[in-house]
Amino acid sequence: MKSKSSSKSLNLSSLIIRLPLYIVLFCSLLYIVNGLIGYRVFKSIFEDEYTKTTRQFAYTALSYIDGDRIEDYAASGSTDAEWDEADRQLNVLTRTAALAYIYVIVPDEKFESRMYIYDTVHPDVVNGKAYPLGQVSSLKHYDAEYIDKLKAVIMDGEDDTRFVYNKTGGHVTTSVPVKDSSGKGVAILSIVKPMSEVDALKAQYLRTTSIFSAILTVLFISIYIFLLHKLLTKPLLLLTKETASFASHKGELSGALNKIKGKSEIGILARAVEQMSVDMNRYIADLTHTTAEKERLSAELDVATQIQANMLPRIFPPYADHPEIELFASMDPAKEVGGDFYDFFMIGQDHFAVVVGDVSGKGVPAALFMVVAKTLLKNVGLQESSPARIFEKVNDQLCEGNDAGLFVTCWMGILTLSTGELLFANAGHTAPVIFHGGRVEYLTVKPNLMLAGMQGMKYKDHSTRLEPGDRIFVYTDGVTEATNSNNELYGENRLILCMADKRQLSAKELLEAVRDDVNRFVGDAPQFDDITMLELSLKILPRQQDADGGSKDEEGIVTKVFDATDENMGPVNDFVHSVLPADCPLEVLNKLDLAVEEVYINIAHYAYRPDVGTVEISCRLDQQDGNLPKLTVTFKDRGKPFNPLARKDPDITLSAEERDIGGLGIFLTKKFMDGVTYSFEDGQNVLTLNKTLA
Repeated sequence: MKSKSSSKSLNLSSLIIRLPLYIVLFCSLLYIVNGLIGYRVFKSIFEDEYTKTTRQFAYTALSYIDGDRIEDYAASGSTDAEWDEADRQLNVLTRTAALAYIYVIVPDEKFESRMYIYDTVHPDVVNGKAYPLGQVSSLKHYDAEYIDKLKAVIMDGEDDTRFVYNKTGGHVTTSVPVKDSSGKGVAILSIVKPMSEVDALKAQYLRTTSIFSAILTVLFISIYIFLLHKLLTKPLLLLTKETASFASHKGELSGALNKIKGKSEIGILARAVEQMSVDMNRYIADLTHTTAEKERLSAELDVATQIQANMLPRIFPPYADHPEIELFASMDPAKEVGGDFYDFFMIGQDHFAVVVGDVSGKGVPAALFMVVAKTLLKNVGLQESSPARIFEKVNDQLCEGNDAGLFVTCWMGILTLSTGELLFANAGHTAPVIFHGGRVEYLTVKPNLMLAGMQGMKYKDHSTRLEPGDRIFVYTDGVTEATNSNNELYGENRLILCMADKRQLSAKELLEAVRDDVNRFVGDAPQFDDITMLELSLKILPRQQDADGGSKDEEGIVTKVFDATDENMGPVNDFVHSVLPADCPLEVLNKLDLAVEEVYINIAHYAYRPDVGTVEISCRLDQQDGNLPKLTVTFKDRGKPFNPLARKDPDITLSAEERDIGGLGIFLTKKFMDGVTYSFEDGQNVLTLNKTLA
């Protein structure tokens, strides 16, 4: 009969014989699994990178196209200078980005055919010619899935990316919707990028994986042989006994591990157990110290929270001497300190600025960056009246030394209290909600890049006019992105419905109602982002509306704001005529009409091109006893600075063919008016006409 020791030896010998086979089988299986998983990961990462790259190119191409002109091009089939410029930029992008195609199509209603609006072809990538404007091709040979994706792009505004693989590598196609200014999808822009590098990358991946797996197999077998030669049963039993003693005696050892010498794995493990015993006792002491330190840091964070709260204005209503506005704001950080902020301040006597921002990240770094951003915005804001120029200066200052890569989304508005005009700019922030004309809707414009994202960025001003009773609600994405336990977002629809239902509340009550609604939706889920809200209400205007729709102040100046378009030429003349006396001489009226038309058309055609802006026109009629009445008409616009009076008068002694083009209109304006002056004030072109009504 065999002894127990012989039995153990036999079992160990059998294990020694079988282990090499097990290791070879394991390494082979590891090689196969690693190859399959690695290839799937490789493909996923590869496709993700191509998706991101082509979407960036797609939205870059989209910025070259005016969505409002698509339907005109589709209907007329004719190009113009704007089309040519967009086509040139698309061709440049196609070549510099090594794309195969960029094309913009308009499908018919049944998605049976498509019309090409733009089409570019890279001559070094594709052997073919671009389709001209108006070219129609059939969609009937495409499958239903492709047609459904086209519908989703143009009708639902969804981006689509498709991958096609073939012997040469394949290509990726990304399609995005082209929208007009109302947000309606009018066309589909597609980017096609070849993936010729796929085969090379695949071969490189397989070669690397094979070499790595072979090395891993050899390493496993070598370690196994080394361990077999160095295997000592007694040290293993001793180590097992000591680890059991370690567990039962709260980290204390008997000292028997000193018998294990050498630097083998068992020796290292023995030293590790000894070190673990030392570390365990040290850890207990450190834990006691850490707990005390954590309590101290918690107390300091409480102080930091109070300091940050004190930095935000908390006196409501903010200005007792300005009853025309009502404002309330709140900020709830997700952690002890946060990166959200708001601010409001007067700029002079007639302009009131509000700003809401959200710093990327959380905690102390975001809070410190928030302090810098808020301070810069106010300091620059007190010196400027244009949110866009304020953003440009603050952005450049924030970019300096921004090694942490933080950025700020920000919305800023400046309200002219005397007129209700709200000039605002959006640096990557969520669109605010506006109560206007009995409607509750989002004040949506195309946002510019966030602050501290890139130095030298340009920002754009937008404007709207608030009437008494209108309100604007500005918030950070912590409101709409609040998430419940089912991982559902609160969303913009819930916010607008809540605000429409609570529109009768005061500013403070409305913010409390929104926060209560968010809390009910979130339930027990933790708050993961700062929540900041601000609402501004315009209660009254200092001046009342006159019969023509312009506003008249105490000095008798009648003011009205027009969109600077050709269609408003008639209403502008009607507005000026409404100020004139009934017995105004016809000759004077004709001269006034010519001068007003010359100035207004110059603003409409050149001030904001290619965009459309507004022009504020003020009229004042001075009628003094014994003197003829005198009319003063002032035009103000925030377009490009331009002084028409600086242009040299044309030589009217020359024939029309010999004279330089242009300049005659402003020349006649100066001749017909008693006085014409120009200045650039507060970011505005200001041109004034004076005429005695004789």
